[in-house]
Amino acid sequence: MARLGGFQGGRTRCLENPPADTSTFRADGDNENSRIVQAFFSQELCGLPQLRQDLITGRWVAVATERARRPDSFTQAAKESVAARDVCPFCPGHETMTPPEVLAYRAAGTAPNTPGWWVRVVPNLYAAFRLEPDGQEHQDGRFWQRDAIGACEVLISSPDHRATTPLLPRRQVEEIVQSYVDRYRQHAQNPALEHVLVLYNHGRPAGASLEHPHSQLYAVSLIPPSFLDELAGARRFHEADGECVFCRTLEDERQAGARVIFENEAFTVFAPYAARTPFETWIMPRRHCASFGDLEANEKPAFAEALQLTLKGFYEGLNDPPFNYYIHSAPLKADVSNLYHWHLELIPKLSTAAGFELGTGIWINVVKPEDSAAFLRERIQKEAAQMA
Repeated sequence: MARLGGFQGGRTRCLENPPADTSTFRADGDNENSRIVQAFFSQELCGLPQLRQDLITGRWVAVATERARRPDSFTQAAKESVAARDVCPFCPGHETMTPPEVLAYRAAGTAPNTPGWWVRVVPNLYAAFRLEPDGQEHQDGRFWQRDAIGACEVLISSPDHRATTPLLPRRQVEEIVQSYVDRYRQHAQNPALEHVLVLYNHGRPAGASLEHPHSQLYAVSLIPPSFLDELAGARRFHEADGECVFCRTLEDERQAGARVIFENEAFTVFAPYAARTPFETWIMPRRHCASFGDLEANEKPAFAEALQLTLKGFYEGLNDPPFNYYIHSAPLKADVSNLYHWHLELIPKLSTAAGFELGTGIWINVVKPEDSAAFLRERIQKEAAQMA
């Protein structure tokens, strides 16, 4: 099996039976709110911290759980929220405050850009990329620039200003997923575009500027660097081992089991071996599929279930922390169907990247992925049983 990096030494020795008391620490410091496992943030790590390497990109992560005896960063993140607005442009009745809708699932007989919708998609009023017929490029000596050609859209999750995905009816979550697929496929037909990213920001520390729940879509005319890194690693692995590195990662995780959080017939939820942050979580289709746009009709309910249960685990177990999730999908034009595998990455904002992370690109994770997986697995299993 291909190895991407150069570190081969080091020893770690950890507590085999960490304390299991979960009653003494909560995300916001208030004993009336939901709990976070104190054991994860107080257990001693014997020997050396671990350096773990991501099989896909070769990225290094330091797992240094002894630093987790500083829960104040988690507490601060849990207390910050997005300020409410007197007049929300995403609420029903305010449709004229946004650009005209490009997609809406609405009641029969209701007119576009009026109330009656349950999912609504509009262009972003403050778009960083714009679709123009003739994009220009310019070189100034050794410096290069080009017009930011692309599309930015807002996918409004619900008419309810206070709605949150973990608590929505499952059918509504399926409709949100359907809107992702519909808009992805629409932009994939544009020959000027190279890549589509669907994302969700929840909470002010995660970049949310409006309280009303909404996702965003960026369709751009270049392949972003993070995807180039994934593609390069996937290509190296495929050339060396003859298989998809994502499929191999998924199979290894399912066999090991320690980092698997939830599974249904079509998707596996797991904490990656080299998780960058506490409680980083991936959702990956069990069927090899490079493009999110190829999500099949019978897979959409399973994806909605996996996504909602994962978010419910965060909501209940981590006191509704700020987070980002985004869907990594193959570039629109690159022929990588045999080596890429679409997936969703969910990053809670429970710690802050500081000088070391920014200066080296090596993340320091203060929670072992195995521990975060066990914590979320227990909560998600309870939620799944209640919803069954």
